[in-house]
Amino acid sequence: MKVIFSFVPPGGGEQDYQLEFDLPAIPQPGDYIKIMRDGEDGEASYIVRRTCWNLTCSTSKKDLKSIVVEAEFAKGAFLDSASHTLSVESYASRGFQVKAFDSSTY
Repeated sequence: MKVIFSFVPPGGGEQDYQLEFDLPAIPQPGDYIKIMRDGEDGEASYIVRRTCWNLTCSTSKKDLKSIVVEAEFAKGAFLDSASHTLSVESYASRGFQVKAFDSSTY
């Protein structure tokens, strides 16, 4: 199932960027998302805020247009990538309340 992730500042706000993935299920609010990218040490960490189901409806057809999962930047439990750490620190310096993964997260 195709899921579009909309990555937003801590606490929500204007989208920073988005990525699309094929997933076996829809992430739920509070879920931790870790993305590892080729060529980078560490990962990018996010916490799911909400899901938006975009539907279409006409007299002859009703369809799912897209599923958008809003996820906010967060501090990972272990090694975040340098670029993700820079983004999180930038948000924190501007007064955003950055959440962190529990230290028991693997």
